[in-house]
Amino acid sequence: PEIDGLRAVAVISVILYHLKLEIGGALVLPGGFLGVDVFFVLSGYLITRLIMVEIDTTGRLNLSAFYGRSVRRILPAFLLVVLASLPAAWLILLPSELEHFAQSIVAALLFVANIFWFFEQGDYGAQSALLQPFLHMWSLAIEEQFYVVFPLAFLLISRTRLVGCLLCGALLAGLAISHATTEWHQALSFFSPVSRAWELLAGSVLAWAALRHPTLLKDLPGSRLIPALGGVLIIWPIMTAELSQAAHPGLETLPVVIGTCLVIWFANPRDLVTRALSTRPMISIGLLSYSLYLWHYPIFAFGRHIRLAEPGILDMAIWLALTVTLSYAGYRLVERPFRHAVPPRIFAGSIAVSTLSVVTFSAFMIQNSGYPTRFGALAEIYAENEFDNTVLRDQSWSVLDGLAENERIGGWNAQEPSRYEVDALWFSGEAETNVLLVGNSPSKDLFNALYLNKEAFSGIEFARFTIGTEVLDEQADLLFETPNFRAADVVILASRYHETPMDKIEDLVRRLATYGKKLVLVGNTPEFEDVGRLPLFDWYLRANGATADLAEINRLAYRAETGEGNSVNAQIRAMAEASGAIYLSRDTLICDDTSRTCTVVTPEGRKVLYDSAHWTLDGARYFGSRIATTGWLDRVLRPTDPPAVAANQG
Repeated sequence: PEIDGLRAVAVISVILYHLKLEIGGALVLPGGFLGVDVFFVLSGYLITRLIMVEIDTTGRLNLSAFYGRSVRRILPAFLLVVLASLPAAWLILLPSELEHFAQSIVAALLFVANIFWFFEQGDYGAQSALLQPFLHMWSLAIEEQFYVVFPLAFLLISRTRLVGCLLCGALLAGLAISHATTEWHQALSFFSPVSRAWELLAGSVLAWAALRHPTLLKDLPGSRLIPALGGVLIIWPIMTAELSQAAHPGLETLPVVIGTCLVIWFANPRDLVTRALSTRPMISIGLLSYSLYLWHYPIFAFGRHIRLAEPGILDMAIWLALTVTLSYAGYRLVERPFRHAVPPRIFAGSIAVSTLSVVTFSAFMIQNSGYPTRFGALAEIYAENEFDNTVLRDQSWSVLDGLAENERIGGWNAQEPSRYEVDALWFSGEAETNVLLVGNSPSKDLFNALYLNKEAFSGIEFARFTIGTEVLDEQADLLFETPNFRAADVVILASRYHETPMDKIEDLVRRLATYGKKLVLVGNTPEFEDVGRLPLFDWYLRANGATADLAEINRLAYRAETGEGNSVNAQIRAMAEASGAIYLSRDTLICDDTSRTCTVVTPEGRKVLYDSAHWTLDGARYFGSRIATTGWLDRVLRPTDPPAVAANQG
């Protein structure tokens, strides 16, 4: 019963963490994500115990029966949730979101969701994880990958006398690999079955010890207090963890894993923790834990999609009630019967039909780009504007993609240079002034603005080179060797600057200043608070429909400007003064203090931002035209001017 109780602790932690409930501005269970790690230990323990008991009893392991039991336990409940999600996805998700949703379903069916989400969530500008209905399937994929590999590996070592040593060695090696991988590439480590294997193996070692040395350490003085220690090691990090994702998984995860093992090993009906975990409510939640885990995330994600603003307590209460209701119904009507009672032929037929239905739906959505025609009413409200911001985001990279030869340019180019940027000379040699823009995604926006209005800048040619947010030394070294840099007369650093790598930016500016080129530092672009999950323009248009006053959006934007970049802008200006460079304020292109407006929609009614800060192609055209007519770049582009610090362009 304490196993079911631990399942309950794990699933409650995960659900509350994903709910993102705040009390007094503090997140409830900030370490709730560690509930997944508890699940991994329990899974390793249970699967290893089942395998060892079967081998001890029969002398062999029936792999077909073993995998058959796994299919019965996992697939029916999973397919039920997927099938129930399809109508919701059709009604709620935008075309790009529905296409992405369909891809995620296929990945989940193939039990490679962890690989899929590693690449998808690693994309620059990827949609919030809280809006992805099946992102949580990454953990199930890791468990299934373990279930496929571990029984075969265990059979190979089961005849030796070194089973315990080999399991312990694999656990320690896995922990070392996990920690090293997290230090090197945290996102890879988070989704990697190799980095998570040690947690499952901790449960395996525990199961081996339980069957081979069942009394080990159990007669220690004060052993009845050890479950309480284990409980503290689990609950304290879950309740208080300020673990940065940079530290997990790895050594920072050890307390929860050790605590789970201690509770299982020293469980005693007479101690308080074991009794608490073994109560009927905890056991009931534990039995429902798989269904609760499957249902909660798509319900929360679809709920967030429906809400234009941030969800409130009532929304969260409804989501929780729906999660519990559907989980209980699914457990009673599908999970338990299909696991124990449904005959093999009916089971196989049901699974085949359900899987075929899901795959067919997914294939049609992917083939038809999520059926944009579903949203005729929304398209009418948006008029000539695109309502799908992911489409606008991808379009914003199309200018650079069109210039690059034999290379596909996309969001990844926000953080690392393309081969075309590194190797090719973009300048014709006929221009009076060659301008090279350097930086992360805002440099792309400024390049688009200038390139799409190049007729307004006679005698000027433009090129771009990516320096990522972290300002890596190797990227800077590459920059100075590129044909574009050598040919450039003007270098414009136009990044989204952060406080953390400011010393790196200062080093880069110092190096740039030594090359005798006219150097320009452009401040941070204004950023505007989203309303719920939507950028300001989209929220206002959807909330007001036909009565929307587009001019009012620009007035709202002035109040919604976050001001987060102001302190960094002051530092960038100081760097410009110290290095003899020109400083340009991007605020003056977008905002006007006199009229108290910021442009998020043009006078012609075109949307200029696809998120809180990045320019659409319409926005780039508008701001490029504004640059040309206001003379924002005049001091930069006049070749006779010596490098100097410009006054505030506003």
